[in-house]
Amino acid sequence: MAAGIIGFVAAFLTLPEQGGHSLDREVQEWIGGLRSDGLTSVMELLSGIGSTVAIIVITLGAAGVFGYLFGWGYGGMFIGGVLGGFVINTILKNAIDRVRPEEAWGLSADGASFPSANAMLGFVIFGLMLIALWRETRWPGFAKGIIGVVAAALILFMGLCRVYFHVHYVSDILAGYSAGLAVLCATVIIADGIRRKKRG
Repeated sequence: MAAGIIGFVAAFLTLPEQGGHSLDREVQEWIGGLRSDGLTSVMELLSGIGSTVAIIVITLGAAGVFGYLFGWGYGGMFIGGVLGGFVINTILKNAIDRVRPEEAWGLSADGASFPSANAMLGFVIFGLMLIALWRETRWPGFAKGIIGVVAAALILFMGLCRVYFHVHYVSDILAGYSAGLAVLCATVIIADGIRRKKRG
């Protein structure tokens, strides 16, 4: 959790007064050079996975499936973690109020830019899925490794797709990942504490 908080604070303290800093500009220039019709279609799909409606559906679905399979404490953990992440993200966005990049194209996005809700909530929901599967299944190590790679790729590209359409700076995404890591760790710590109390 400390790593997530430190990462977020570092991203916040290096924000320029307006626009993006050198890393933001360099990544936008690089990813802009990759633009193609095929890649745009893939990025639109990935961006859709991080939409508010999709996150709600994924969260409720995961809460139901994982709760049924491994205990309803997991259902509460999924809902509580994502809801907590959403509230924290909203507070941070309103408090920092960073303006989105002016070069946005292909997608429309409302509200402040920092930190990215797609990156933050994607990290929380898929991170919780990964933790639950690693803890509760007896699958072989290579299978768990494949799941880890898939989850990491989803988290990564849910963030990068927002930079691709220039609705976020890469620093927004990195801050979202950092805040998501902190929320993920806090959620697991709280859920484990509740579980121990019930057993005790």
